[in-house]
Amino acid sequence: MYFNPMDTSVTRTPVRAWVETAKALRDTNGFHLGGVNVHIQFPHLMCDAEIAVIRHVDRFLRAHGQYPVSTVANTIFPQCLDHGDGAEALAERYMKTFKRSMKSGWGRYFERFVAWPNPKGGKPINQLAVVIDMLSEARARVFHTDKYELVVSDPARRIRNVRNRPCLSLVELKPEKATNLLHIYATYRNHYYIQKTLGNILGLVDLQAFIARQAGFEVGTLTLNSTSANLETSSGKDGVGKWGKRT
Repeated sequence: MYFNPMDTSVTRTPVRAWVETAKALRDTNGFHLGGVNVHIQFPHLMCDAEIAVIRHVDRFLRAHGQYPVSTVANTIFPQCLDHGDGAEALAERYMKTFKRSMKSGWGRYFERFVAWPNPKGGKPINQLAVVIDMLSEARARVFHTDKYELVVSDPARRIRNVRNRPCLSLVELKPEKATNLLHIYATYRNHYYIQKTLGNILGLVDLQAFIARQAGFEVGTLTLNSTSANLETSSGKDGVGKWGKRT
């Protein structure tokens, strides 16, 4: 079955959503589900117990030679580089860091958001800055709800690859005029729930908060759609989640 919506009553906050979805995956045959839809009503809320969960997962990942939660989150939004001076300045700082740290490969998600290769040549396209401008204009002029996207998937780059392809395909922003809320929808072609998903969710939370603040909106809901979701095991069954190797 390839539509598995999570019960929204148990996924109201980011960490709770991750915990409950991981439990649902644990209880399936093969630790896998397709079409997992997770709706988070309050992305900005987090209690002390949930912070403790993040720390516990972080220690576990480090102990098994995996990237920590913060590193995964930073691939979507580099929180430490945000100085409050807008998307263009943030992109400039990020790309200086990116060029020093990444020698090859498709890169990080945020690099796609702020430096998409321009098919006409010339300066790369800063999708993030453009989307923020469009959302700001919507508040001041004609209000549109269906034209704000951050694209990641690119058929020109490794479309046939099994590995070294971005799991995140698309981020959509949905503004709501009556409430001034900005909702976010993220589509993943594949998700590894232990290694990556908690960090992915927290990165999306930071990205949503940044865009909302820059464009003059309040933070709305966050919806995560994983067309394939896996809970990794130590056995590495079917090639999924064998600990000790970074992928």
